Amino acid sequence: MQKGRQSPNRNRGLMTSLGLHSAAIIAFQLSLMQLISIVQWHHFAYMVTSIAMLGFGASGTLLSLARDKILAHSRWLIPLSMAFSGLLMMIVFPISRGKIMEFDVFLLFSGGGGWLNLLLNYLLFFMPFFTGSLAIGIIFIQNTQHIGTYYFSNLLGSALGGMLGLGLLSWIFPSKVPLWIGMLSWFSGIILTGSTIRKLGISAGLAGMIMIAMLDPIQPRLSQYKSLEKTLHLPEAKVTLRRPSLYGLVEVVHSPAQRYAPAVSLAYDKEISGGYALFMNGDYYGPILPSDSRGEDHILNYTTQMLPYLMGKKKKVLCINAGTGSTVSHALQNGASQIDAVIENRMVIRMMMDDLLEASGGLFRAAGVNIHATQARNFLARKDIPDYDLIVLPLLESFGGTSGLNALREEYSYTLEAFAEMLRHLKPDGMLAVSTWEDYPPRTSLKIPATLAAAALAAGFERPSDHMAAIRSWGTTTFILKKSTVTGEEAENIRAFCQRMFFDPLLLPNLNREERQQFNFLEDPQYFEHLDLLAEGNTNALKNYGFAIEPSTDDQPYFSQFLRLKSMKHMTEVFGRGQMPFLELGYLSLLVTLIQSTILAIILIVLPLFVLKRTSTGKASTLIYFGCLGMGYMFAEIILIQRFVLYLGEPVFAVSAVISSMMLFSGLGSLSSKKLQRGTRMIRKLGLLVTLLLLVSALALTPLLRLTLSQGMPVKVLISLVVTGTPSYFMGMLFPMGIRHLGKQQEGQVAWAWGINGCLSVISTSLATLIAVEKGFQAVILLAALAYLFAGTAFSFNSSIFPKKSVP
Repeated sequence: MQKGRQSPNRNRGLMTSLGLHSAAIIAFQLSLMQLISIVQWHHFAYMVTSIAMLGFGASGTLLSLARDKILAHSRWLIPLSMAFSGLLMMIVFPISRGKIMEFDVFLLFSGGGGWLNLLLNYLLFFMPFFTGSLAIGIIFIQNTQHIGTYYFSNLLGSALGGMLGLGLLSWIFPSKVPLWIGMLSWFSGIILTGSTIRKLGISAGLAGMIMIAMLDPIQPRLSQYKSLEKTLHLPEAKVTLRRPSLYGLVEVVHSPAQRYAPAVSLAYDKEISGGYALFMNGDYYGPILPSDSRGEDHILNYTTQMLPYLMGKKKKVLCINAGTGSTVSHALQNGASQIDAVIENRMVIRMMMDDLLEASGGLFRAAGVNIHATQARNFLARKDIPDYDLIVLPLLESFGGTSGLNALREEYSYTLEAFAEMLRHLKPDGMLAVSTWEDYPPRTSLKIPATLAAAALAAGFERPSDHMAAIRSWGTTTFILKKSTVTGEEAENIRAFCQRMFFDPLLLPNLNREERQQFNFLEDPQYFEHLDLLAEGNTNALKNYGFAIEPSTDDQPYFSQFLRLKSMKHMTEVFGRGQMPFLELGYLSLLVTLIQSTILAIILIVLPLFVLKRTSTGKASTLIYFGCLGMGYMFAEIILIQRFVLYLGEPVFAVSAVISSMMLFSGLGSLSSKKLQRGTRMIRKLGLLVTLLLLVSALALTPLLRLTLSQGMPVKVLISLVVTGTPSYFMGMLFPMGIRHLGKQQEGQVAWAWGINGCLSVISTSLATLIAVEKGFQAVILLAALAYLFAGTAFSFNSSIFPKKSVP
């Protein structure tokens, strides 16, 4: 079919189908990431979906290679591609968890095999995106001169799809979400068919959905290394409660052998009863302690977490990231009369106050306990909170280590700015307590004192070590930073406690070297030398250590990222290739994702050149322009998401708000672009304008967000819309303007341009994360600005593509 020949009804139907189909693709991406996070881990979900999303680039490549043949059959290819994409959305995940296709990410990186199954999974998840984006690509190519309207429909649908996906994940079990999303895409295709086929298609879709729903279990089989899977092997273990939520799938397990005793003292001689534990997406979230655990024999009284309570009464306590309330329970037992507990996950709060009220002994409803459903930094920014005797953070890492699974997770409660804010909310003799499981080689147990010391120096403490104390057991270490100096009496109380519990003092005034290893010996005695230097605020100790233990900041909030890119070769030689994944799996997954997606993207971009080279010119300009648009947009989107996760205090809401806002305003920009003057001059002006807006964001965004962090949610949402919407509006103009001009001068390159944009968008997701980890968010937003500057000037040096004068 020739472009511009569709009837008005056909055009309206096409735009409606395009919007619904685009919504389905984005919603499916979100649901797929959630499902893979449950059965594997979030970083691996990111790895798989990044490769799968290359389907957008692959569709552009196919359209470039077979453009005329595909367009000749577009009338039935568009609905068929949409419907088939919907069908694939419904079935690919259940197929991936079958015995033939199943694999485990740990075994992949540690030499246990499974690479063939990984490739099969890549292909499986690739297909819905490929077929779905093929339909979108055909529509764009057919309508290059009306691309602004169709691109608006695509972006508006994507914006709604983000909200739809999150809504479905909060209402129904994750394994069922792709069924509803797939039906949306199926119906998008059926809308474009004749009435008879439409009726048959609707009937077949509903029947297929019912059959798949009956066969697909609510809980897919998990990796053998997931916490939930291991817990379910305990005697009489069973899932007693399961709830979907915006934050993930929440599950409660009960077993008589499910005991909570984090590195309890060997002096503890009482029986530890079993009970309940809560899991989030298959990962351990926290214990549910019964009311009888809050007596004098509270289990945490026999762990290193007792340290702050050895240093005087703590009447007002703030429990940061309180989870299921073990630190709240401990504070109550030690005489706290006012406890503020900050918990981000609203579903956990609801369950603890309702379904688990009896199992938890009514902990969250206890007298003096105030539960705050927000992020810690947003709570600390409030002007109406008191100063505290103690601010306590939860136990970090896990027994045996986390294998770097949290390396790419933003942890704003452990940045230098967060610790500084906590210090400001302490009474004159107040203190901050942080505990961690032992790790080897030492990383977390060095990064904590490094951050505490840096925060102390920033607060004006002359000698940070005079304000610090730490004790170590066979499995955990607890650090405190006190606003006043540690007194001799407090030090003696700590020493006496260590003797009773077979613990070792780690940091104390006038501490002898022999005291540090009376009961628990370390494999690496150099740890003490590093620790002493860090406790004094000696930054040279940071540079000479093999792992990255510098304090994380709000610009680089990756507290659990320890692997230095420049030291990877040395670390591999020291620990061996088989052990590296168990040290830093998250970071290695990011590198593998970037390498894989880059290689595949290059192949997909180069293939069409064998066809295009005979008939078209200016391919370099097309590559630079659409590649920079894809890269710049994704760089900006990722960084804005990270900034507003901290600002809005609701990570899930922040992600949805930023993506939907950017898509919506970009769509409006696309719709407005048809009114603008055509030609390279306008493209250059828009590129420069977007560059300036992003540079302003790089300079002014952080101060603006810090200044207004304590404002109410309506004000912050308004600021978010202005900050994200303004550049997005103009960013949305550049893609359709480029496609329109290309359609006038080099129509054969339109499909290639669509593929380039898709490929670079996928690469940019991994690349932006890597740059943020290594250099910080500021570097990424500056690179986004640079990308738009290059895009704006890409065609200025190639008059054979776009005329310098406007084209009416």
